[in-house]
Parts: sequence; C-alpha cells; structure tokens
Amino acid sequence: MTSGNAPIAFQQIGIAGILKGYRLAVPANQRDYSWTEREVTTLLQDFAKAISDDEGEYFLGTIVTIPKSPELLEVVDGQQRLATVAILLSEIRNYLGQSEPLISQSIDNQFLTDIDRDRREKVAKLQLNLDDNEFFRTHISAKKGQTLPEPARASHELICDAFQKAQSQVKKVVSALSPKDHGDALNKWIRFVEHGAQVILLKVPSEVNAYKMFETLNDRGLKTSQADLVKNYVFGQSGNRLSEAQQKWALMRGALESLDEEDITVTFLRHALIAIRGFLRTDGVYEAVQAIAKKPQATVQFLTELEALATVYVAIFNPEHEKWNAYPDSMRRSIQTLNLLNIKPFRPLMLAAAHRFSPKEASTVFQMLISWGVRLLIASSTRSGSVEESIAAAATKVFDVDQKAPITQAVQLKKELNGIIPGDEQFRQAFEVANVSKRSLARYYLRSLERAAKGETNPWFIPNDDKEEINLEHVLPEKPEGNWNQFDDDTAAAYVKRLGNLALLLAKSNSDLKSANFTTKKAVYKDSPYELTRQIATQADWTKERISERQKGLSKFALKAWPL
Repeated sequence: MTSGNAPIAFQQIGIAGILKGYRLAVPANQRDYSWTEREVTTLLQDFAKAISDDEGEYFLGTIVTIPKSPELLEVVDGQQRLATVAILLSEIRNYLGQSEPLISQSIDNQFLTDIDRDRREKVAKLQLNLDDNEFFRTHISAKKGQTLPEPARASHELICDAFQKAQSQVKKVVSALSPKDHGDALNKWIRFVEHGAQVILLKVPSEVNAYKMFETLNDRGLKTSQADLVKNYVFGQSGNRLSEAQQKWALMRGALESLDEEDITVTFLRHALIAIRGFLRTDGVYEAVQAIAKKPQATVQFLTELEALATVYVAIFNPEHEKWNAYPDSMRRSIQTLNLLNIKPFRPLMLAAAHRFSPKEASTVFQMLISWGVRLLIASSTRSGSVEESIAAAATKVFDVDQKAPITQAVQLKKELNGIIPGDEQFRQAFEVANVSKRSLARYYLRSLERAAKGETNPWFIPNDDKEEINLEHVLPEKPEGNWNQFDDDTAAAYVKRLGNLALLLAKSNSDLKSANFTTKKAVYKDSPYELTRQIATQADWTKERISERQKGLSKFALKAWPL
C-alpha cells in the first residue's frame, strides 16, 4: 500500500506499455464499460491514420491511477481506453494464433495476462468492475471457437460490439496483403499501441489527490469520473452494508437521470452538501463527502438522505411533479418561473425549503425567490461570490433544524437575505440601464411589466398564454438595413438590447416588420393589444434618448412586478 504522502508521479508511456508493465484494476464499483460504436470506431480509425501516415506518435490523454502495490495500479480514469486497447490486442492475438504463434503468444503473455506469484495463478492484466469483469475476462481469454456467455447487461453488449469492431479492423488491416505479410502488418499495430499511442500515466497516492487532479485535466470521461470517485468512496465505507449503499446510490442516480443536465450527479451532490453543511465549490465535494461518510452506519445514513433529496431536487425542476399535489397552486407557477430564470445559486436554498418547510411556507419562499432572482439578474449579481455564499448559508440554516438559529419561516429567510437583495432604489437604477440578451427572459420581463401596468395580480408569474403567438420586437431592429440613420453603428449596438427598445407584438403583426423604419412600425404598434407597446406609437421619433426615457418609465412598473 502506498503512502498518502507519496509524491505524484507522471510518466509518458504507450497505452499498451501500461498493460505490459502493470496489473490494472478498475474499482469494483466503478462505472461499467460504456464506449459505444462511435468511440471505439473513432479510436481505431485514429490509430489506422497515425500508422498509415507514419506519424510515430498519437496522444491519448491522461490515465489516472492510484498505486496499490509496485505491480498493481487502481484505475481512476482511463478504463474505456485501456479496455478497448486490450480488446484490440486480443483480436490481433486471435487472428495470428495459427499463422504467427510466437507473436500471438507474446501478446497474451506480455499485454493480456500475468502470473500472480502470491496466488500462484494466471490472472488478467486488466480487471474491470464487479458487473463487467467476468464477462470481459472470459472474452479476452477465449480461444477460437470457444462458446462464450451471452450478454446480461447493456455494458456487456457494448463489450461485444467493441470486440466485433476490433475484429473487423484487424481483417481490414490485412485484407489487401499477401498472407505472408499479415504478421508484419499487425506487428506494426502492436508496436504502435505499445510505443506510439502515448498517454500520460499519472500515479497519485490517494483518492483525494486523484480528485483534485481532475481540476487541471481536460480529458475524456472527466466529469463522469468525479461522480464515480465519490461513489467508490461511499461504497468502500459501507462495509458489510454495501448492498444497501449500492441500492440507495442507484435510486438517487435513477431519479437524477430524468434531468437533462450535464454532470448532474456532481451538481446535485454539491447543492445537497451546501444545504447539509454549508457553502463549498465543486472541488470540495469529495472531501465534504469524506467528512460525512465515515464507517457503514454514517455512510448509509448519508446515502439515505441523498436518496430523499434527489427526489426533491428533481421536483424543483418539474412543476408537474406529484410532490406539489399538496401545495398551493401558486407553487407550480413559481417553479415554472424560477426554471426560466435558472439561477443556479438558488438551487440549494430551493432544495432546503422544499424539503423542510411546510407547503404554505415553501410556496411563500418560492414566490419571494422570483422577485429576488429578477432583482439579482438585473443588477448582475447572481454570480457574485458574496451573494452565492450568503444564499448557501441561508440554505444551511433552513436545512439544519438542529442548529441554534434555524430558519423555519419565510419571514426569517427574508430577514436573513435582506442585505444581498437589491433594494428598490438600487433595483430601479439598475433596471433603467439594463440590457437583456436572452430572448426568453426579455419576453418574460415585458409580460410581467405589462401585467403590472394593468394592475393584474401576481404579475411575476409566467402568464398562461401561448408564447408562440407573442414575438419579441426590437423597435430599433437588430439589423437596421439602412432604415435607421439616426443611429450610428456603435450607438445601435449599445441600445438595441436595452429593455426600453423592446416590445411585445402578436406574431402575425410582427412577421412583416423586420427592419422597417419607425413610421411603418408605429402604425402596427398603435393597434397592439399590449398597452406598453401602444405607448411607443405616441412618440414622434425613436432615438437613444427615447429609449432611455421609456426604460425609466418601465422601471416604475418593475418595482410593482417584482416587489420586495
């Protein structure tokens, strides 16, 4: 066993050189083999091109490992590439078995199998995870004509596909050659994967070091490996309760898979951990898990909590989720609006409030978050470190009901965050000069302002009308096409996305305007069903001063649309 204080070691080496020099073990609960036909084909085609062009070297990225002994490396990142190269070598071995027995035997002895002297047995050079290893081992070691087990999992199907692709590639390499040249041609491939297809072999002394290295590596499989590392750790800590831990992790992941968001597992873990124990960045997730999940009891308890929180987390993205059946109707509309705003620092707080507060209190909080969110977006404060940390601290106070001063009501939360939410004067000033690039947000802002101008209730919700029927109109168009000589290029660029230059029009009215001049547009605006659009038609001309004046007028309605 290596020391946790051992130095991190780098080595530039051919990928098959790693198979030759070490025994490799994918952690038992690491992810399955997942390369599809596309990834396998791409790798083989890249190899073929590099060999054909006599490039000599081809870089395959970084392989991250943890030394478990001088001979054994645990593979943290690189399973897919190593397994696929091993599959390729096994197919070359099989093809040359009769015609070139010495080459075939050397592949088997040097790259695919080894002798474990302690166990006094022949073992595979590469061991995959618990679900894939026996299937993979059987296929790697199979002799020609041997009956093989049928795939029992999706990953087994992918392994079979990889073998078929490798077999086809081997046949393609030799297809135009005389049989006497097959050994030389395939030997060139063996030499290439041993020496030319290079990687950086990274040996780190512990899981923590491995996780921190992900911050500086830019490699295939990176983000998935972060989640795998956490999974491997909690499984390792679960001891004799491993089956419970595996089930709870699977249920958590199953819930999260309904969210179409990249790297959702790590994102959820970070947001859940913020609610549980306070602000942290993504690179602190692994150490935060280590601090909580110690020994089987604490680990299973932690995974039980994650399983429950995953269901709530999914619900805050889905206004139709069954969780909201017992909540006021406004809750679903709040979630719909908050999803449009998509303020990620709010998610831990939304998660905590939905998990801990009563339906009535949670509904009140989610409505408040809409106004707070718009104010922060307009003031460009959503990515401020102090804002994110303050929201995270509030989320923890909501979640941790056992601390000295927990937050159990919406009014307490409002008081807690009073210092970071822009007040009326700050919001009004920011609104007067705001640009909005995202069309869906601009349309939402204008619909809420329109409702506030008409004195309608709850103007902050997304209205129940068909957005396909309503177009976002730029009075000064994005492409003036010579009809707006009162604006030079710089002024047009500065003002075209100002809220004062934006209006709502029915789609049928907007379709013919495009870059028409202001006189033509006014004739359409005056018949609009939207009051704020009709007001534009009262202007004699349209200049940067008119845009600023209109935006100042809209700021008064903004205070009504998104009140504190």
